[in-house]
Amino acid sequence: MPSNIIHIDVTNFPIAVERVVEPRLRSRPVAVAIAAAAGPLVLAASEEAQQNGVHRGQALAKARGFCHDLTVLPPNEGLYQRASAALIRVLSEFTPVLEPLRFGHAYLDVGTGRLFGGVTDTAAKVQHEIQQRLRLGAAAGIAGNKLVSKVASDFVTSRGERCGLHGVERGAEEMFLAPLRVSFLPGVDRKIRQELQELNIQLNRELAVIPVEQLQMIFGRFGLLLHQRAKGIDPRPVQPPKRAAEIVEIEQLDEASNDYYLLQSRLFNMLARAAQRLRTSHLRTGRLTIQVHYSDYKENTAQQRFQPLDTDIELTPMAKNVLAHALTRRVRVRRLTLRLCDLAATPRQLSLFDDKDVRIDKITAALDKIRTKYGDNVIQFGQAFKIDGRLNRCDLTCGK
Repeated sequence: MPSNIIHIDVTNFPIAVERVVEPRLRSRPVAVAIAAAAGPLVLAASEEAQQNGVHRGQALAKARGFCHDLTVLPPNEGLYQRASAALIRVLSEFTPVLEPLRFGHAYLDVGTGRLFGGVTDTAAKVQHEIQQRLRLGAAAGIAGNKLVSKVASDFVTSRGERCGLHGVERGAEEMFLAPLRVSFLPGVDRKIRQELQELNIQLNRELAVIPVEQLQMIFGRFGLLLHQRAKGIDPRPVQPPKRAAEIVEIEQLDEASNDYYLLQSRLFNMLARAAQRLRTSHLRTGRLTIQVHYSDYKENTAQQRFQPLDTDIELTPMAKNVLAHALTRRVRVRRLTLRLCDLAATPRQLSLFDDKDVRIDKITAALDKIRTKYGDNVIQFGQAFKIDGRLNRCDLTCGK
């Protein structure tokens, strides 16, 4: 059965949600600003603010210069997460084949859409439910694949239609894309646009006629993707999020920081808690992932695979290495997320040829008993403490 995909876009999601909570913000120029090393930056701007020259990524001081009556709000990530979860609950009532993206965006594969009267009627019904139940306006794009449905919703919002709907018939994908600027295509960032402009390519119709071999010579493997996207080709299915078993620890910093030793200290504390949860569940992990959330709301992830382990003593070197690879920017960090993945049951008996130091297990068992009785923080690795800007070199530190 051919796919019919709807892309839902709640434009300026943070601003839209803030206005639901505080209606007095409606029709006012509003921006959500975040802390950054070079000064506060605009994370999101309302249409009224954009009309005055305010845009995402702009320095807040410059934004205030363009718009003197700008209302500035700090980001409320808890609110945005709750609103996003509510949005997903509404969308899941229309299809189980649902792929959430960042806040306020999602793909839905509704098949024929006959249950709600057809695909266009289904999209309109989705928009109506979002408006009625969440008081949020949503644009919708309909097409036979994810790429074109996303461009269709972007096309709607580019015309200022926050609640508009645009459908692209199957087989008409390239015709729809042809007159649009190449900036509508996913992955065409500023650098790619500049390179295309040097080739005198501004519209998708101009890009679509360039031989794929020539695009690959210029852009490498991305050249093939550019060629396919300009023609509206996208074989990717809508993929509901996988719910593989994992142990997750999240550390929200009271104040964003780029102090490596502080971040490492927090990570080791997270690892101690996660490893104890592993052992309590009689599990081992074979993959450690760290996600760094920067103060400008960009993220980076790194991971390492290894033979299954279950003690923080063994996992600490891996965590330290992964953190070093995850920290690729000098921007302050606001949150760390640690995931222990590829979980497997702990064998009941050690192999005769297992070269693991049994003392590690004995030390770990003793620490678990103490932590269970007196709390997680009563004993920690010395590396989890900062002293005069450097990490303590002791192996273990006992709390008082």
